[in-house]
Amino acid sequence: MPKISINTKIPKKRIAVIDRDLCTKEECGYVCISVCPINKSRKECITIDNEGYPVISEELCIGCNICGVKCPYNAISIINLDYDFPRTVHSYGVNSFRIYTLALPRQGLIGFLGKNGIGKTTMLNILSKRLIPNFDKDVKTWEEAYKNMTVEEKAYFQDNKKFSIKPQYIETFRKNVLIKDLLKSLNIDLEDKSLYEKKLIDLSGGELQKLIIEISLAIDADVYYIDEPTNFLDIAERLKYATRIREKLENKTAIIVDHDLAFLDYVVDFVYLFVGEEDVFGFNSSIKNTRNGINEYIEGYLKSENYRFREPIKFDSYSQEEIKSEVLIIYPKIEKTIDNFRLEVEPGEIRKGEIIGVVGRNGIGKSTFFNALFQQGFKAYKPQYLPVTNELVKDLNIKSNILANLDIKQSLLEKPLSKLSGGQLQKVYIAKTLSIESDVYILDEPTAYLDIENRIKLASFLKDFVIKTGKSIMVIDHDIVFIDRVSSRIIAFKGEPGKYGIGSKPLEKIEGMNEFLKIIDVTIRRDLDTNRPRLNKPNSVLDREQKSLNKYYV
Repeated sequence: MPKISINTKIPKKRIAVIDRDLCTKEECGYVCISVCPINKSRKECITIDNEGYPVISEELCIGCNICGVKCPYNAISIINLDYDFPRTVHSYGVNSFRIYTLALPRQGLIGFLGKNGIGKTTMLNILSKRLIPNFDKDVKTWEEAYKNMTVEEKAYFQDNKKFSIKPQYIETFRKNVLIKDLLKSLNIDLEDKSLYEKKLIDLSGGELQKLIIEISLAIDADVYYIDEPTNFLDIAERLKYATRIREKLENKTAIIVDHDLAFLDYVVDFVYLFVGEEDVFGFNSSIKNTRNGINEYIEGYLKSENYRFREPIKFDSYSQEEIKSEVLIIYPKIEKTIDNFRLEVEPGEIRKGEIIGVVGRNGIGKSTFFNALFQQGFKAYKPQYLPVTNELVKDLNIKSNILANLDIKQSLLEKPLSKLSGGQLQKVYIAKTLSIESDVYILDEPTAYLDIENRIKLASFLKDFVIKTGKSIMVIDHDIVFIDRVSSRIIAFKGEPGKYGIGSKPLEKIEGMNEFLKIIDVTIRRDLDTNRPRLNKPNSVLDREQKSLNKYYV
């Protein structure tokens, strides 16, 4: 049974949130009301509203969280804050998610960095005037909202701005429409006309992502909002579009949201850091220059706000003992031809307790390589594209310790896979794969749809998993920071996308990354404070210097 403790220190603020999608109202007999110590003292801390849902008074609540622990459906979250927020900018109702601050844009490229479920999308909706901030009051019009704003905020919102918005989810664009007809209806003409005769429904994820980015950049607007542009793009394409976005939006005002730290570090000038509790509350830091802001995020401490929200992330290296451990499995040379595509991968070995990172362009055979290993008996395999069925999460035979380590909430166990978000589905399939008894686990793009915090947790958990179990993992991913954190060795793919791919044997990490980065003509340096990998600007002093020394990865 979970330990229940009552706080004796009075926090500056307290938040009580009830998830009405999980709450069954009277079906549980209102357990929350019966166990609340304030209610037992004959005060009405938890009451019932007109719809039959419990309502928690944040003023009377003492933060003991007994109701949250005892709720059979995990529908209640009680958070004791140790930070004094000046005001609520927007609330979705009583005992619902709220956001405390406004991240006003300024000229330049600005990044939003933070995990999902803490207000980044809400902020974008407010800033683009698709959502009226209610300031936790009965505010229904912009005129009423202006009364709660500062002079600077009012000036931003009252200006008649035109917005260009590249949405996070692009699958809604998959329609049986010719691309040239779509562009004609938008009065947009793109430089690259190679896709004009194709239909939106027939595009790959990467093709659709690049098209939507190009359309967003082609619109003449005052403010650009670009939400998660790196999904479906490989490392080389991410760098290309980082450069493309910078060139197109130079001297413009733009906000870019993404979970790829290397990409965001490369493309933006300033960052707002978003922190908080998923689906409970969120707030953003003051605006910071990119390097300092990302380093503060890695350190888990907002300096100007004097607020610690997490322990620091460490970018450490594998020891030689880990890299040179005993051989677990030897696999043969793999040669495969599918239609007009030819794959060739050198033979190699997998060592006990290591993670092998597999890097290369899209369409160059990495997933085909994994499929070949799967057919040779490597059964613990998480594919790139995840089957979405009506099977319940609790029926997948996932080990409880893996559920806990991947922060998969108990409330998800009762849901079918078809009702999960992209990030939830990804974590469930990773957990399902790691619950299989196997010597080697194969993970194809495990960071897809995961936010920055879940990528951090996943990297730490995978390293702990192989060290404690003596098992091994092979992982394909396009997040260079993630690959850098988890990999002890590297398999580098070269070739021509769609035509042929050649994979190396597992190489020492520096050698493998150097080989791959040379292929895509990119250099990476280390941040002096955090040791995180950072992309060099093409033809910069550092870029030229590292290339002259044949040190693409340091």
